Amino acid sequence: MNIGVVAMPKKSQGELDSKLKVRFAQLKISQIEVAEIMGESKQTISGWSTGRIEPTLKKAFRLAKVLDCKVDDLWDYTEDDE
Repeated sequence: MNIGVVAMPKKSQGELDSKLKVRFAQLKISQIEVAEIMGESKQTISGWSTGRIEPTLKKAFRLAKVLDCKVDDLWDYTEDDE
């Protein structure tokens, strides 16, 4: 099973942006720093932070690791959402 190409559920859009902003503030880390750590462009991280775009599931797990949290902390998702 290759979960790296699966996108996050559309229902989660709008939830990630505010949670990312809070987590960035808690860690005192910038979008640029996260982009450099993840090997992503600042525009990509900015897109995630504004809710304009969603990361793939694989990138969501990498992002959670960088932010020292769980994917569940960034998205509220249950099997009932499918």
